[in-house]
Amino acid sequence: MNVKKLAFLVLIVTVLTACQPAAPTISPKDQASTMVAETAEAAPPTETPTVAPTETTAPTATVTLTPTVTLTPTPIGPLKITDDFSSKSDIWGKCDKCEWKDGKLLIGPYSPRGDGINQVFSIVCEACGDHTYFRVAADITFADGFGDRFFGVGVVEPDKFYAGMSVSTVKFGMMEAYDFETKAWTGMDRPKRYSAIKAGALTNRIEFAAKPNATGGTDFYGIVNGQTLMVLPNIIKRSMTGIKPAIYLAWHSVGISVDNFEYEEIEQ
Repeated sequence: MNVKKLAFLVLIVTVLTACQPAAPTISPKDQASTMVAETAEAAPPTETPTVAPTETTAPTATVTLTPTVTLTPTPIGPLKITDDFSSKSDIWGKCDKCEWKDGKLLIGPYSPRGDGINQVFSIVCEACGDHTYFRVAADITFADGFGDRFFGVGVVEPDKFYAGMSVSTVKFGMMEAYDFETKAWTGMDRPKRYSAIKAGALTNRIEFAAKPNATGGTDFYGIVNGQTLMVLPNIIKRSMTGIKPAIYLAWHSVGISVDNFEYEEIEQ
């Protein structure tokens, strides 16, 4: 290519370039505004979540109540005493053949003494007091000695009076009462065999009760394992003063184990 043609070509390119419209000059500020607007148009509209209003529980009014105190006199009810023999208690009188062991009261055996009537050995409930009408009960088990001897619960006034319900290991039961002053048995029944009495070394629940009768007297009840075996009517002929509930052996050479003693006064 010669110089003339090259110069002519350069001229044409120069002219064409000069004829193009100039691009508008955009400031940085205007450029940012344009980008925000374009982004807003392109993005889908965003819904503003509606927040449920929070319920405010109205405070409950506090009411101060003045308590009503009713003072009711507590009546003095019938006396009731129980003893499970888990430890030695001071409710009992003197007993030289008694031992508290393994949650039981062991009584006897005693050696023979005097004549027949002196063979009654007992431990008296001193805390039970003197009451005309009452019930006394205990779980009693043969523990030592001769099995044909009798043992039970009742009332005793040493060397003056005793009465009670007793059993033996051969299923015999006996209700007895004796007044030392008159030297007489009062209403004693001969021993009888009863199916309610458990034999051998099985435990019997023996109960003795003194209850009023229709004539104003006192009847004695002998109860074994929940069954009334004997009733002796009008036994008490004199004052009950000094006569206390007791657990007793009706003869020598026998020992027993006692548990769950219960005494309860009966109101007339």
